[in-house]
Amino acid sequence: MSALLTVSDVDHTYPDGTAALDGVSLRVAPGEFVSVVGPSGCGKSTLLRLAAGLLTPSAGTVGRGAGSLGCVFQDPTLLPWRTVRRNVELAAELHRLPRAERRSRAEGALDRVGLAGFAGARPGTLSGGMRMRVSLARALALRPDLFLFDEPFGALDEITRSRLGADLEGLFQADGFGALFITHSVVEAVTLSDRVLVMSARPGRLLAEVEIPLDRPRARFGPEFGELAEKVSTALRGEA
Repeated sequence: MSALLTVSDVDHTYPDGTAALDGVSLRVAPGEFVSVVGPSGCGKSTLLRLAAGLLTPSAGTVGRGAGSLGCVFQDPTLLPWRTVRRNVELAAELHRLPRAERRSRAEGALDRVGLAGFAGARPGTLSGGMRMRVSLARALALRPDLFLFDEPFGALDEITRSRLGADLEGLFQADGFGALFITHSVVEAVTLSDRVLVMSARPGRLLAEVEIPLDRPRARFGPEFGELAEKVSTALRGEA
């Protein structure tokens, strides 16, 4: 089965000379959820931007398979003058989908993230968790084969973060998309992922890969979960 994302021996150095990544290789298959954890400043977000095509690697290659792409970042980046529905329609609008199709997809996506009753609201009236749901709905409206997530829940409180993580896991199970998920949270990575990749300090290299062979949906307790979380944490502590 062809990969949705292939990163092969990628280096990236910024114009100011900052070396962000060193020889990173990874693969995301259809229907696979892969998380990346590592210390702050290790190049995780650089990796995601390379995967999204927003940056060009200094060396190595980044390849994406056929199919649509959805991106969700830590900042929801909603347009304050647009309603929630119109914000969700934006990505489909940029892809030049017909107006009726955009509206249908937006309403379906809002229903799936629990915001059907807020389609006419403005972003400024919503909580942080609700704004992130709008951002997720906007990406869902594209019906992506590959999702890229750059710490989407990092700025949220723990309760909201846990709820959104559970919602995302449900969407993943229902749709079977592939995902590359950047996070600082070991628990979040183990809860969501089929594999967790551990990165070194900058310039980021891949130090370890931990398979997560747990059934879904997952509870954040129990000996198996704890052992896997400790395995990821040990790799991170070793780097620190």
